[in-house]
Amino acid sequence: MRFTIDTTLERIIVPDSFFNQIDKMNQVLAERGAADKKIDYVQYINEAIAKAQKNAPVRKSDVKTLK
Repeated sequence: MRFTIDTTLERIIVPDSFFNQIDKMNQVLAERGAADKKIDYVQYINEAIAKAQKNAPVRKSDVKTLK
């Protein structure tokens, strides 16, 4: 999942499907008896950003070489 950090708007822009995807993950957790591990939207983004910050920034054109 890709997020955009807009420094002009000072916002994190998520894909249109972001909330639905998190809701589906939470539904799976609930079905498996792990509803207490519910994923919070903001916490999910914060954790993803923290992981990404451990790596050097890359240009969009270089992303395909990382896969």
